[in-house]
Amino acid sequence: MTNYQPVAQTERIQTIDILRGVALLGILLMNIQEFGLTEASLHQLVRGPHGGNYWLQTIIHALFEHKMRALFSMLFGAGIILFLAKNRTGAGMATPELFIRRQMWLIAFGLVNALVLLWFGDILFHYGIVGILLFPFNRLPARTLLVCAVVVGLIYSGKNYWNFAEQKQKYEKYQTVVALEKKNKKVKLTDEQKDDKSAWEGIVKGAKYDQKADKADIIAMRSDYATVWNHMVPKIQSMEAPFFYQIILWDVVSMMLLGMALFKWGFFSNRLTTRDYALLALGGLLIGQTIAWLSLPSYELKITNISKYISTSVVPLAEVLMPFERGFTAIGWASLVLLLYRSGIGAWLWKALRAVGQMAFTNYLMQSVLCTLFFFGYGFGYFGDLKFYQLYFIVAEIWLIQLVFSVAWLHYFRFGPLEWLWRSLTYGERQPMRLTPPAPLETPILS
Repeated sequence: MTNYQPVAQTERIQTIDILRGVALLGILLMNIQEFGLTEASLHQLVRGPHGGNYWLQTIIHALFEHKMRALFSMLFGAGIILFLAKNRTGAGMATPELFIRRQMWLIAFGLVNALVLLWFGDILFHYGIVGILLFPFNRLPARTLLVCAVVVGLIYSGKNYWNFAEQKQKYEKYQTVVALEKKNKKVKLTDEQKDDKSAWEGIVKGAKYDQKADKADIIAMRSDYATVWNHMVPKIQSMEAPFFYQIILWDVVSMMLLGMALFKWGFFSNRLTTRDYALLALGGLLIGQTIAWLSLPSYELKITNISKYISTSVVPLAEVLMPFERGFTAIGWASLVLLLYRSGIGAWLWKALRAVGQMAFTNYLMQSVLCTLFFFGYGFGYFGDLKFYQLYFIVAEIWLIQLVFSVAWLHYFRFGPLEWLWRSLTYGERQPMRLTPPAPLETPILS
């Protein structure tokens, strides 16, 4: 029998929707920085006087940087199991085929988000590819999935260490050449030695603040759509291709595998005891934040003085510990949210967060639309114009818009507009959209 009806409201796991809503809104805390300011401007906050903007950036970095995206990835991993666990047919396809089709459409939406909406930090393209890769893992037991997540996380750490080791090697070759020049000022360098020297000098130059280049970047982003597109495409191509396969792939795979394991243990579906969630919240945040704050000096030194960072560091602490910092902190935040949900306080907030999470696809792309139109030149052109703290007024406004919009929309419709489009494309048939109003009660005129 054909079965392509949307999941009924009573069948949805409310806590997954709530956590997805929290993660989605939390992601904007970091993304807004890239939407509104240049990377050079953000690094200047670390290099310059440590005022209020520096501390705001530092606190957000420690508490939320990569952690909300990690939680979002975990929930996507849980969603893989949820989709494949239900018998579905549509467009002449069985569940596995529909899943692959679903992921292929997600890849297409990701390309639209990156190449049309011009958000270089898109994750839909990555999720689409990784979801297909993880398809065979969905039947593994939770412990095996956890082991796989740890192994992939270690590979991620290893990749970061490898990059660090390559830079250290370049620095050592540079030092050898400089020592040779000091010893004999008239020495004629070979082509290889010249390359060794210029390679490290290029790295140092790229790490320094270039005011002229920064201004040119801002001018380009405040220009018309064609200019912004030409300026952004190289960065988008790097994120969607080489950087993805070198770094992001391992990051996303590890978190999705962890999410699949946690789902099988009942973590996301609110099945653990209150004591378990309390211990996970305390332990996760304590371990994750300890790693975050211990790694902070290494992270900042890389920005302020890359030569000292490479020469004095044995291990790139921030990069190597990143998978574990993210994993523990994300679990801690999720556990804390579930504890608060169990308390029964603020039912209106949980309803709104659940609506945002149920419409996560629509809301994620809405953030791209709202932010690019506000900051980029073909919209209001505020790129590079706001102070760091002012970015979070925009975050608050977008949060409010999405909370209200999501609740209002789901009052009349089964799911968000892009969720409807995605499902319709996946199943090859237009899905029911409007909620069926309840039939009026018939009251007899005469008793």
